[in-house]
Amino acid sequence: MALTIEELHRGIRYWWDEKPEWPRDFHNSYYQTLPPADGVFDSQWWDRFYPILREWVATRPHSRAALTTEARARFAALQQTWSDVIAKHVNDDIADVEWREIAAFPELVSQIKRLKYPSPVFTAKFCALLVPRIFPITDNEAVQNRYTTYEECYKRARGEWLETDANVRNDLAELLRREIGAPFPGFPMKCKLIELCRIGRVQQAGSERDR
Repeated sequence: MALTIEELHRGIRYWWDEKPEWPRDFHNSYYQTLPPADGVFDSQWWDRFYPILREWVATRPHSRAALTTEARARFAALQQTWSDVIAKHVNDDIADVEWREIAAFPELVSQIKRLKYPSPVFTAKFCALLVPRIFPITDNEAVQNRYTTYEECYKRARGEWLETDANVRNDLAELLRREIGAPFPGFPMKCKLIELCRIGRVQQAGSERDR
């Protein structure tokens, strides 16, 4: 399903009107404060990264101790897998990278939070907070995630971008640039547009149900 200008307008309105606690610049400033994605996974990194995951409501209902145990057990594997499949793509974005090229890393991340019911939300947030230009966000509220695996989520998100006409993509990006003001060079434009359009699609569907 291609992205549309109307979806973006609806997504932006939801962000502004329904989520006043969310940053007005669509995380432009926030992304610049994230720890550098340098492929180092150790206790010092985790002590900085865990509070960010908690802030993004990615950790509940698990305790910090439980997640820390699982993360520590995978520090070496995370570092090796990052080196193998992510490092070469850190300057790319979702349009450039097929799932098979980076699948090993999110599949490893998904093992950190053991779930009763399958969901990609933790994996999506974890990966997006490391490389937001490649990994799209999903959640159970605004985007209303409907996938059980992050592979499904990623492939669908990338497909929606690639299915969108090039002129529409340019218009979407220009609209969001105007809203932000001056996005920094590393701003994850494509993933943010996918996220906002998906939010807008949810709002549109809700509006149609209410008629």
